[in-house]
Parts: sequence; structure tokens; C-alpha cells
Amino acid sequence: MTNGMLPRVVTGLVALWVAGLGGCASASGGDPFTEGAAEQQIQIKVINLNFQDATVWALIAGGRRQRLGIVSGKREAEFTVPWRFSQPLRMEFDLIAGPRCVTEELTVHPGDLLELQIATDFYSTPGCR
Repeated sequence: MTNGMLPRVVTGLVALWVAGLGGCASASGGDPFTEGAAEQQIQIKVINLNFQDATVWALIAGGRRQRLGIVSGKREAEFTVPWRFSQPLRMEFDLIAGPRCVTEELTVHPGDLLELQIATDFYSTPGCR
């Protein structure tokens, strides 16, 4: 991370978020998915414990939705999202030819690292709606 700051780490079983290391400056205003946001970002690590592939989406307040990519079954993937301010974020996981899950809201700050797991038994994953 720049400025010698450690990222705030957030982990969870899809929507069970647990705050970790803190220490990021917040910014304000603007759309996190615009090109000018490249200098500030969040990292999202998805661990798929399920056998099915999952498409991963980032959902922000105001209805914006951005496809981040696919996490193959029993694999991990990391995504980088431009993020210039503190704002609620939801994640959506769509299993290929299967169900979908939208997580509870989490306020995310520039520099945060999110670590999420898709449960082996997707239907019993806490926090899925």
C-alpha cells in the first residue's frame, strides 16, 4: 500500500464480515467505477469452496453494478476495484446454472482488503438473500 499504511482487512463467509487491521484515509464524492479513481482502490479476494463456478459482482449504493469476473469451483481469485470514498458495498455471487447470493452491506474505504468465502453448501451460507 502507498503512504506506508496497512490496508483494513475484512473477512467473512460471504456476508459475515469481520473487521481486521484498520488505518485508511477516507475520500469523498464521485463514482468509484470511473477512470479517475485508479489511484485509490480496494482489493477483493474470493475463495470459492463450492464445486460450481461463480460470477462475482460489486454492487454499490445507487444501483451501480460491476462484473468483476468468475471464480472457478474450488479456486480463489483476486479483483481490484477503483474506490475513492467510503460507501456501502454489497457483493453478489451467481453460481453458474445455480442460485445467486447478495451479501449484507459493508462500508468500504479506499485501501481495504475484502476476503470472502463462498460456502461448500451454497444454500446454507449465512447472509445470503
